[in-house]
Amino acid sequence: MSGTAERAVKDAGRQARRVADSRWFELVARGGFIGSGVVHLLIGYLVILLGIGSAAGGSETDQSGALQQIERVPGGVFLLWVVAIGTAALTIRLVIEAVVGGRSDSARAWGARLKNAGKAVVYGAISWSAMQYATGAGTSSSGSSRTAAAKAIATPGGVFLLLLVALVAIAIGIALVVEGARRSFWKQLVRPRQPIEHAVTVLGVVGYVLKGVAVVAVGVLIAVAAFRSDPDQATGLDGAFDALHEMPGGTVVLVAIGIGFVAFGVYSFFRARYARL
Repeated sequence: MSGTAERAVKDAGRQARRVADSRWFELVARGGFIGSGVVHLLIGYLVILLGIGSAAGGSETDQSGALQQIERVPGGVFLLWVVAIGTAALTIRLVIEAVVGGRSDSARAWGARLKNAGKAVVYGAISWSAMQYATGAGTSSSGSSRTAAAKAIATPGGVFLLLLVALVAIAIGIALVVEGARRSFWKQLVRPRQPIEHAVTVLGVVGYVLKGVAVVAVGVLIAVAAFRSDPDQATGLDGAFDALHEMPGGTVVLVAIGIGFVAFGVYSFFRARYARL
């Protein structure tokens, strides 16, 4: 890369960082945590309903089901746009952190960049889905998962790709469990005064651990789909919750996971206030 091009890239990076560090952009990005919290609360609500055998209004017990619930309430489209814009700003912030954040080339710095990139994918997916529902073009996430799995299985080497996706999902789930159990999520937050700190700790531990269990279940189902060459097994969170519901003691497990998602949702509200951005 020439000296002129390199300077142009650095200048662009500085400009992007300056925008991301502005007060107005930070406030919008913090709103992304609130949007994520609302989605997690609704997923938890739907999972608990599934666990106790109550009808969930025909909604899937995953992100698309939560967004459908928002769409149905008065002013739902406005709320969907709020979720979409907030999570989009948070996604941009995380992408900037992943690309130009940090000045060290250490393994820890690169690990932090990769973690921010992964978070950007998660919040970007929420933002995109919320925009789709806000414009009336929302689709079933479990159906999309089946379609993607079917295409992968039909492609040479696609089974190995599915297995890789399964391993990544399982690794992410385990990482969430570990983060919750070790309370390492506090590295991302400014510690508030007691008793708020204690409340956030409980919410974070319960939320991260039980959400991690759900993500591991998704990874296991994707692996089963790969081994059996059956795309119907790869249904995301919705399929994982249905599979857990059919197991002995599934009601207890689902209610516990639902409580975990609710806890993570409330934790996300605190994160909007105390996150290090």
